[in-house]
Amino acid sequence: MSRSRALRADGAAATALLLCVSFFLTGCSTKQLASTSPTARGGTLHLLLDQDVGAWDPQRIGSGPEGSFAIRTYLRTLTTHAPAGVGFLPGLVGDLATTTGTVQDDGRTWSFPIVSDATWQDGRFVTCADVKYGVSRSFARDRMTGGSTQAVQLLDISATTASDGTRVSAYQGPWSGVGQDLYDKAVTCTAQQITFHLNSPRYDFDEIVSLPAFGPVRKDQDTDRSDRFSVFSNGPYMLEGVWHPGEGGRFVRNRKWVGRDDPVRLAWPDVIEVEVLPAGTSVVQQIVDDTGDAHTAVTWVEVPPAVYPQLEEPSLAARTTRPDSGEVDALLPNPASPVGSNPQVRRALALSTDRQAYVAADGSAMQPVTSALPRSVPGRAEDGSVDVPTSPDAAAAKSVLQAAGLTLPVPLRVAYPASGATDRAVRALATTWAKAGFVVSLVPVGAGVTPAATGTSSYDLTWTSLSAAWPSGGAVLPEMVTRDAAPGRGPDPALVAEAAAAAGTPDLVARNTAWSALDMRLVAAGDVLPLAARQRVLVHGSGVDAYQDNVLLGGRVDLAAIQVEHGGD
Repeated sequence: MSRSRALRADGAAATALLLCVSFFLTGCSTKQLASTSPTARGGTLHLLLDQDVGAWDPQRIGSGPEGSFAIRTYLRTLTTHAPAGVGFLPGLVGDLATTTGTVQDDGRTWSFPIVSDATWQDGRFVTCADVKYGVSRSFARDRMTGGSTQAVQLLDISATTASDGTRVSAYQGPWSGVGQDLYDKAVTCTAQQITFHLNSPRYDFDEIVSLPAFGPVRKDQDTDRSDRFSVFSNGPYMLEGVWHPGEGGRFVRNRKWVGRDDPVRLAWPDVIEVEVLPAGTSVVQQIVDDTGDAHTAVTWVEVPPAVYPQLEEPSLAARTTRPDSGEVDALLPNPASPVGSNPQVRRALALSTDRQAYVAADGSAMQPVTSALPRSVPGRAEDGSVDVPTSPDAAAAKSVLQAAGLTLPVPLRVAYPASGATDRAVRALATTWAKAGFVVSLVPVGAGVTPAATGTSSYDLTWTSLSAAWPSGGAVLPEMVTRDAAPGRGPDPALVAEAAAAAGTPDLVARNTAWSALDMRLVAAGDVLPLAARQRVLVHGSGVDAYQDNVLLGGRVDLAAIQVEHGGD
């Protein structure tokens, strides 16, 4: 199975009309339809942030905001998703690889020929060995925290299961050398072709290698293993000097990058200045005011609801976009608690969850959903097609509890991140749950609460945000199936088999259908309680042209084709 790498038209033809392709992009600015010319190259784009960056190291960053920045500026991966616009083929394309991969061995072996003309910032060519070494760093889990663990989970290397259910590979990364022979069998280089041997069929592996964790790292540049912010570029921009935590850094043009050899990145600005503003500074208000650096600025900081009325002003509305975030607010039952592990209780919760009330009480830009899959995932079931009511049915839920012989009211402890909006939204859910026969205790906890918190019996439900690091049900649902089970009871074998069958389905349409069926089964059973799909509300400076945001980048700004007015630096 092989697909050709997308070819990009050079110069102005590539961006003559930046069209809004609905699958990749929502909420396009009207400036996307403006024509451009070669004189658009140059200027300084400012990226304004209100909190620090976690890491720039490829194996330490995930698919969040840092990842969306990295893969458009300094990090090329084997495959990537092209931006919308004339000159680009939509969908997955080869990036460092000449194709999106060739699969053999019933989905267990994937090969990617690496281009011969991609260079590092010092002019040396990117090699297969660089990619292999970069991926190997993900296995050093004592150091490589925060990044994707897909390589650890999927490569055909023996492993054990820790007490918390995580996979512990017999290979411990390139620095320890433990299990290096196992890694060298699982990942091989033949000239400029890299081949990955997987432990099970994964027909979406071509999407998975678009993650930063599968990006190259040159071994001779990997000297300070504690440095989270070192940038050695193989893309159009390089870090000038060093990154200053809490302040920012300046990304300048990488003169060794050749645009005609890159199928995705147009790299119009000469400089991207990333600025972390002091605590208490309103990034959004600065861009709304459109003065100084904010005139040529973008941000991934979202507009707070209190500012929404200002966005109705016509000139500001033209600088505002509302892309889908690719995130779904959800509640996860705790299989280690007596309540969360009870199928009847989970079904009653599925019937009595009031998603409309949740959305109304929160006040942010979002819509109620009955699918655990973000809207960026192809084949996702339409809301309302799942076997749960679009409006809560408290009477039916109470009947389920009574038929199960449970003593009412059933106690329900719910953990959620402490914030005013989430507090209001969860309290709105508790109202209907009480009518269904639950007595609800709401427990606000730290903002970093994750699905891992359900490994303790302290809570029966835990709030989380679900997102797809790549556009496939395989990026979300396997974790729903294999989450820690109650002591002495493993995951449901039927669900595990269904997830494995979906991952091993070669045909893309059939695979998406299989993931959608599993999604509907999990939601109907109450194994996951999706609540709402969030939209981002973003604003950019009036000096920014050809603005795009991309749902496959989490609804954040897509820096591949963005331009700025000259004189903005």
